[in-house]
Amino acid sequence: MSVPSCRRHVLHVPVRSLHEGEGCVRSVRLDHMREACGALVCAEGETPVVTLPEGSLGFYCVDDRIIALLPSGDRVQLLSNGHVYILEEGLEEGLLRIVNNLDVNGNDAITAICNGGVYQFSNIGVTSAEYKPAPSTTNIVLHRERLFGAAGRRICYTKRLNFKSWTQYGEQDAGWCDLLPDGGDVVDVVAMRDRVYFLREYGITRFTGYADVYNFRLDDLPYGMGKIISRAAVLGGCAYFFTECGLCRFDGTSAEPAPGAADGEIDLSQPVRAEQAGETMLAASVTLKDGSAALYVYEPVCGRGRFVRRAYEKIAGGNAVNLMRNGAVYRLGGRALPDGGCTLTVRFALGDLGDGEKRLEALRIAGEGSVRAEASGEDGTVRSCTGKAGEWLDFAAGVRGETVTVRIDSEDEAVRILSLTLRIRREERL
Repeated sequence: MSVPSCRRHVLHVPVRSLHEGEGCVRSVRLDHMREACGALVCAEGETPVVTLPEGSLGFYCVDDRIIALLPSGDRVQLLSNGHVYILEEGLEEGLLRIVNNLDVNGNDAITAICNGGVYQFSNIGVTSAEYKPAPSTTNIVLHRERLFGAAGRRICYTKRLNFKSWTQYGEQDAGWCDLLPDGGDVVDVVAMRDRVYFLREYGITRFTGYADVYNFRLDDLPYGMGKIISRAAVLGGCAYFFTECGLCRFDGTSAEPAPGAADGEIDLSQPVRAEQAGETMLAASVTLKDGSAALYVYEPVCGRGRFVRRAYEKIAGGNAVNLMRNGAVYRLGGRALPDGGCTLTVRFALGDLGDGEKRLEALRIAGEGSVRAEASGEDGTVRSCTGKAGEWLDFAAGVRGETVTVRIDSEDEAVRILSLTLRIRREERL
């Protein structure tokens, strides 16, 4: 006859250890929570910025300037000064991208990239320079006194210190070359670490060029992260972009999964629109596996990916995360609760505690605020309780399993989570 016996284990997990694959943590999801000073707190609210012209089809951001795509579809308006710029008449697939570069005098040069052409806006008046056919349908970046872009598998560059020379080809002038087909079409172009990188559908090509065209060199880098499906954000000297394997970090040599991406809920078979928001964040409009739209934010300095609960129709980057809704633009910032509060969900693996049945009995949250905690086990049992940070929250008879999921909800704007402590009962047989 066997006699049951048990032991109790206490697992203490600081917020800084709440990362997928670290210790007993198997997955983490933050819904409207962010890391601040070593704690998880309620995430951003929103501030109204501007009302767009009536009927606007979309908006774009360059730094803190907002540009509206007008209802005609072939004009954009820079809202800071009201100037309207004419693009390609009858633009079939809309405006692809607006980027900011420097001109030869060091002044801002706002460039609109369309399928049919590239347009550079004058800083004075409403004139624009037009370049057809489009030398780039992806991005335009500045490197070593030249502009670089790409369309399909063709890369183009201007003459040194003459950014209007896209079509004046010559040995020491502007030029172009076609990439080998194996990597597919170029998805985005980024300049970092004193190189230009062409992110392609199935690979990355590095461009090195310091002097004249005879010293230009292209190298295909080792790559194995699946098809690249989004634009890139250059943050802290690395490029971050989505592939069919998830969010990746590229350091100029190799690509790997971004630490703490927490992107397992994203349906990567659907389009992902990624934008750079300042120097610290990537923001993306994504579709979750349940079919709903979501706003995803990744911060390399914290090594965390998270979801922000704010309704939107379109997003844009610039110096911040900007949202379009009902004809107006809002900017994320500050700290505010959305409808439904904020949520932390963590899945823990308990196998390292030894043999025997494991049962999560209670949870304690170090920090501040009122919360509702829910625990679920492998057998489908779900227990919940309410309380405050700093006290033990008991799950009645507990939940069983080698893995358990803990979900913490709060509608307290002042919520602050420093660590989680789990009390586990492990039963043995003698």
